[in-house]
Amino acid sequence: MSYVVGFCSHYPKHVHHRGDSIPKNNVKYSCTGGWKWRNTSNPNPNTIVGAMVAGPDKFDGFHDVRTNYNYTRPTLAGNAGLVAALVALSAHHDAKTTSATVIDKNTFSAIPPMFPTPQPPPAPWKP
Repeated sequence: MSYVVGFCSHYPKHVHHRGDSIPKNNVKYSCTGGWKWRNTSNPNPNTIVGAMVAGPDKFDGFHDVRTNYNYTRPTLAGNAGLVAALVALSAHHDAKTTSATVIDKNTFSAIPPMFPTPQPPPAPWKP
């Protein structure tokens, strides 16, 4: 099972996402108007290629059921790690080298801390 939608031959086909599960037919549906597609067992008419859904449960099972969004909802927080890893490994041209593929070696140490470093405690008091 690939938890990235649209990759490999076995990926989630019942993603809990409005743009994925409601057909594009030039009809505007209300929030409750899309429930008939949320509750169907048919695969989604659209594929949001590249979205990552939740992984398996503690027993290594995955339930590809649209109404069980704990497994099938793609979220920003859930996709952030995947996007960061792919960006770090993405190919780009570096003018200084002849190599077309360069791994991004930037780390979070280049980002200044949010708060200043606290001062050390004062020396112990002596009478």
